[in-house]
Amino acid sequence: MAADRLSDLHDDLLQRILSLAPAREAAASAILSRRWRPLWRRTSGVNLDITPYLPAKGQDVSLRPSPLDAFFRDAVAALAAFPPRAALKRLTLYLVIDDAGGPYYGADDFEPQDDGRVAGLLAAHPAATAELEHLLIRCAYDSQKYGLPLASMPFAATLRVLELQLCNFQPPSAPSMAFPCLKDLRLRNCLFMEGYLQGMVDAAPVLTSLLLVNAAQKPLAPPDSADDIPTYCTLPLRLRCLTCTVLNLETFVQDQELEAFGHIGIQLDMPSLRSFRYEGHPVKLSLISPVPGLARVDLDASYHGGLSQSRRCEPMARMLTSFSTTRALKLNVSTMEDILDGEKEHGGIILPTFPNLNLLHLDVFYEHESGVTVLSMARLLRSCPAMSELRVMMWWNYNHEIQRENKDPATTPFAQSMDRFEKLASKPSSRCSISKVSQLPAVFTDNCALFSCLQTSLRKVTLKFNAKEIDCFQVQLAKFLAENAMVLEEMHIDDGSQFWPEHLCHKLTRWRDESFRKRNLPHTASFQVHQLNL
Repeated sequence: MAADRLSDLHDDLLQRILSLAPAREAAASAILSRRWRPLWRRTSGVNLDITPYLPAKGQDVSLRPSPLDAFFRDAVAALAAFPPRAALKRLTLYLVIDDAGGPYYGADDFEPQDDGRVAGLLAAHPAATAELEHLLIRCAYDSQKYGLPLASMPFAATLRVLELQLCNFQPPSAPSMAFPCLKDLRLRNCLFMEGYLQGMVDAAPVLTSLLLVNAAQKPLAPPDSADDIPTYCTLPLRLRCLTCTVLNLETFVQDQELEAFGHIGIQLDMPSLRSFRYEGHPVKLSLISPVPGLARVDLDASYHGGLSQSRRCEPMARMLTSFSTTRALKLNVSTMEDILDGEKEHGGIILPTFPNLNLLHLDVFYEHESGVTVLSMARLLRSCPAMSELRVMMWWNYNHEIQRENKDPATTPFAQSMDRFEKLASKPSSRCSISKVSQLPAVFTDNCALFSCLQTSLRKVTLKFNAKEIDCFQVQLAKFLAENAMVLEEMHIDDGSQFWPEHLCHKLTRWRDESFRKRNLPHTASFQVHQLNL
């Protein structure tokens, strides 16, 4: 056999590579050479994927046997072939359960399909799975949802990572269910009978990391307005885990759920929580117990798709109330106006103060400058009195320009560049000079002392934007921060590819020096400006 670069690798590395390949392909490597023959049997992982067993697109499957039969037959053989003295650490099982008329087919997609073959596979060779630590079971998104009897897992006592996707846990939680070593639980688009999810978490006494993507539950007793409520709902979600330190939550709701259960929302009792990430619709978030160790919150509630325009979602500021002790906060909002949303209805400021916050990262779509935009940014800065690092990413919302662009023939990149150049050339030289950037409104300039972070703590600023004109809010904000952040040490700037006489990053140092000189403040030689490279 001709030499190849793979064969130059050490056996341990080759075994690691084979452990990530589907079992059939890994086993096929045995024909490469005598050296390769035993390698796949020594791997610590087995991947059982039904995809190669599925019929080709457009092929008539009415006369063919179910691909599940051949798949499970080979899966059992693969586990049986695993060497007795080898330790199987990771098992991946990928199913497509859509064979009409087969044992996994049901008229109701929500009903769990189970003929015992998966449970039988997992229990067929207990010697091979005796030390299993990582189990991943996935179903295709367009298939039936498989009903997995967790209590029947013979290796539950050794599992450290459990990943389940599109499984249906409709039976009640089994009293014997126990995962004494489970630290990482990841559940994507799974369905539960009410109480089962809490039972799974309670069965894992050392659980530290939890991922829930659209965890939908079926209530034990139907609500009064059952005719309007989906069979499975992502709201309300009540969950308790005293050991969890990392929670990733993705929740997308329907109108009926928000109407019936929006006042409850998501209630979490996780006093050990250190990192929390949420993505989905703006819904009510509540922490039942204090979380003194909370270090990071990542909130993306910018999604409003699928909801009626009249539907009143939870204001972003109120979603943050329970997380005000965090030391780092990343916000992804649709517009700057979202930061002030709900203040009129609630009679005043609802954005909490973050006394421990060191880092604020803001991702926002920007449509046009307005007083609300300025006030929103001022509100954020005042809410972070101890902030040492600020990152602002303002992405231009081109959807806002669709109507104008439809009327404007300058739609190609070159035409748009020429259009910007001609607009600059037509302006007086004083307007083209970036030195003539306007000051921010009085809400900033007349109340600098109210921004505690500017006086004592803000040391690093990162700004990324693509402005439509020179004298815009983003440039004004950069100028304001350079002139008024007393202990600022560095700024990282990406101002886009504008046809400006000079880019913004070359002006900030001069603005700061001139401002400090006028106010008789000491010169800050340590201040530096860098072009941002992402």
